[in-house]
Amino acid sequence: MLLGGHMEENSSRWLALREAGRRILTEHDLDIKVPERNLTNWQRLILNIGDSMPQRLHFPTVNQGVFSVKQGGRAVLAFTEHEPSSIETLWLPYSTSELLDQLIQMCSELLLAGYPGCSGCGYRDEEEEWDESAHRQRIKN
Repeated sequence: MLLGGHMEENSSRWLALREAGRRILTEHDLDIKVPERNLTNWQRLILNIGDSMPQRLHFPTVNQGVFSVKQGGRAVLAFTEHEPSSIETLWLPYSTSELLDQLIQMCSELLLAGYPGCSGCGYRDEEEEWDESAHRQRIKN
């Protein structure tokens, strides 16, 4: 499967986008900023989260701005060329304009699969947790 037409499933980039999607779908108190051209799609995603996860009571806020995903002022994702200092921040050193559409698609695919209860989505207890250090090593090489 190709995501966005040019990404192989299980590539480092695809796995990182899947992790980013999982964080957006499960983390609480997220403050997401997106460029104006992406605002409607992100607002639609929040509505889809509500439809797919009716038990969820709090949702990310989405506002216009330079892309960022923060939780309590701390970056959750970094779409930057320079590696973030915090190992808690998921680093995706790729073009933001490309990734925004791919991230929406990944979130939608996870929701359609039944996330967070789906097998193989990386949320269940028997699956490994995300290893940011290993991810950074893979993308640097």
